[in-house]
Amino acid sequence: MVTEELDLTGLRRVYGRPGSRLFYTMVARNARHWGWTEPGQSKWRCWRAQRRLEDVLGRKLALPAGARVLDAGSGAGVVARAMAARFGLAVTGVDVLDFHVREARKLSARAALEGRTAFSWGDYHRLEFPDASFDGAYSMETLVHSYAPERALAEFHRVLRPGGRLVLLGPMSTVPLEEMGARDRAVLERYLDDMVFPGAKRYHAGNLERLLTEAGFQVEEALDATANYAPTAEALYTYFRVPYALLRSWGPAEKWLNMRSVVEMYGVRQYIAWYVHTAVKPAA
Repeated sequence: MVTEELDLTGLRRVYGRPGSRLFYTMVARNARHWGWTEPGQSKWRCWRAQRRLEDVLGRKLALPAGARVLDAGSGAGVVARAMAARFGLAVTGVDVLDFHVREARKLSARAALEGRTAFSWGDYHRLEFPDASFDGAYSMETLVHSYAPERALAEFHRVLRPGGRLVLLGPMSTVPLEEMGARDRAVLERYLDDMVFPGAKRYHAGNLERLLTEAGFQVEEALDATANYAPTAEALYTYFRVPYALLRSWGPAEKWLNMRSVVEMYGVRQYIAWYVHTAVKPAA
């Protein structure tokens, strides 16, 4: 089911359940994103891979210290703090979950980064910022939650200054859902519904670049980074397939959505690609 409005109840279910909170806090160290591994690097050090992915984002933004940047779907603020601490950026994060905003503020204060990061409730389809407010913007694996990707991209374009940069990182299907085999499509579609990923039904590896162009962006790069993401997927599948099987004996898969995302989705990995899109709002 593809919605045309914010499914706040569903997102609270995905990120607010005790199992999810425990997974993100204890396993992912408050991050909500995957990792980046280069050839020859160990796939087992997932936390280091997450830090490398943050560095990829910072390099793709390619902005000077002090630049104003929007984090669309900022979660607990891990990526925002990385951009502030390692790249000197001034990051404003918006998120639709109030407990994410509270957590991000608390962790930034603990890291003495509240002067370079700010977090507030916000739906990135309807941003409450003036035109040309930011030098850059990014979505770290959050556009999948978009109920209207075209509207979100239009908002990113609006709040960027001419010459501003946008980086989108995240998963997407290699082909439209209707082109998949029936069994694999059923597995993937159920997962997208349970994880509240309506955006992943609207865009895929073959059309996101076009959507960016239609929103007014000039696409610099559409990088297929699946090979860099795959080692993290392999490691997490190995780590969690047995614990997930045991937990399933205590209740339905929906109670353990995060483990399900690394175990069940591994079975349809041939249909999943990971991309880094870099785009620029043309100068007036």
